[in-house]
Order: sequence, then structure tokens, then C-alpha cells
Amino acid sequence: MLKRKLEKKKAAALDLKKLKTIQPDALTSGLFVQPFWMQFYKIECQLNEQLATLGLPTGITCTYNPVEYASSLHCAYLSRYLCGPKRVIFIGMNPGPNGMGQTGVPFGNVRTVRDMMHLSGEVLQPSVLHRKRPVNGLNCKIEEPSGVRLWELFERLAAGSLDTLSQQCFVHNFCPLAFFDEEGHNITPSELKGQLKQQIRDMCLDALEKQLQLLQPQFVVAVGEYVHKVLNRSSYCKTVSVSRLPHPSPRSLHNTNWSEKAQAFLEEQDLIKFMRNEAQGNSY
Repeated sequence: MLKRKLEKKKAAALDLKKLKTIQPDALTSGLFVQPFWMQFYKIECQLNEQLATLGLPTGITCTYNPVEYASSLHCAYLSRYLCGPKRVIFIGMNPGPNGMGQTGVPFGNVRTVRDMMHLSGEVLQPSVLHRKRPVNGLNCKIEEPSGVRLWELFERLAAGSLDTLSQQCFVHNFCPLAFFDEEGHNITPSELKGQLKQQIRDMCLDALEKQLQLLQPQFVVAVGEYVHKVLNRSSYCKTVSVSRLPHPSPRSLHNTNWSEKAQAFLEEQDLIKFMRNEAQGNSY
């Protein structure tokens, strides 16, 4: 009995691995029934191809794209939590070096991804590795404070279940790239300089428009001021409710007692019912 269970588990894992190795162009085949999450992933892959044509922004030594080198974990996240349209989408800025930069999951500090989401997968290396920014995947020992704060709050508000949260909500990042200068400092998209800053923003916004059209959320929540400003340029967001949740990063100003402030915001916006999958009406 145990042997059969292990064999089934191994076969399922192999099937998922096959899905993840399918090239985006192959997804257009009429012979392939495309899972919802893979439609979303295809848009991400198209964005990655566009971003790869750009040089490095002024002052940036290298960029990391965990949607590519951590695609196994990233796709595991999508396949588990993105089975269809969502009522609410939370949009962060870009990968943190010890969160999504290690796991491929938005705000995905290792403990959250491994112990809370129970995801696993291979994490490769960026095409150019910064000497001060190693990528150790699920073996990374450094916590990402933003991820700890956000996911622990969301799990608690969703009655202790991220599966419950994902019924009507989804967490995503606006830009898939992490940026590092010569000394290994993490440079956010809002801190970039030069002409490429706008080009990167516009490419990411174009992809986000397609993703929003696919997900059809009624509530778009920007996590932080940068994304909130970018959403002013979104055509889709002109037709739905847009709000701003304070960013959980310790680097953000006036960020003491973030969990209490964030919960108060979510209560004020009447979003917790969606997080608990209790909202009625046009349920997905």
C-alpha cells in the first residue's frame, strides 16, 4: 500500500514537472488543454523575453529573475493557488533577495513556502550571480521580513488556511526582476535611474494589463506606494476598486505595528470576507 502511494506521488510530481518544461509557444497548440495558471505563466514568460532584450539600468551590476531560475517552485505556487479568476489581487513591487529571489514565490520567504504552503521544487542559479547575493533556494537561512509579515497575517485572517485565501484572492508581483548594485545593495524599481526605469515599468504594466484581463479581479490592492502610482496608468484599474496596503518591508517609512495597521486597512476596505472565502455574489 505504501509503495503504491509513493509511486502515485512520484508520478504526479513527474506530470507537474512535464507541464513546467513546456515552452510558452507550445501552449497555443489546439491539442493541449491549457490550465488557467499556465495561461498566466505564459504572459510572464512573454514579459521575461521582453525584459531580457534590455541592458542594465544605470548603476545596476546584475539582475535576478526568479520566475526563470526558480520556475519549478514558481509554477508550483501558480498551479496550487491560481486555478481560476479571482475577486481580489494583491500586487507587490518586485522580488526581495531572501524571499521571491530564493523561492520564486511573491513575498515567499523560505519558511512560508516550505512549511506553510508545503511547496517544493528545484531552484537553479541566475545567469549572472552577484558575489554578495547567493541563491540557495529552500536552503536559504535568512528570513524575508516582508514575506513573514504578509503571509502570516493573510493566513491568520483566512482562518488559518492559504487554500481558503486562494479561493478568491491571489498575490502577485508587478516586476519579476531583482536589481543589485556593485556592493550588492537591493535596488527597488522605484529607485532605478536612467531611461530603462520607464521602459521596465511600461513592459511590466503591459503584462499586468493582460494578467488583470485574465484574472478579472474586482478589487486590486497595491502593496506599497510605487505599485499604487503605477496602477494610475492601468486601463483595467479605471473600472474596478483600487486601494493601497502599506508595504510590510522594514525599509518603508512609518511602518511600526504593520500587522495591526494592515488588518485595520483590510477591515476598512471590507476585504476580509474574500480572504475567508465568505463573500457571496459573483463568486469564482
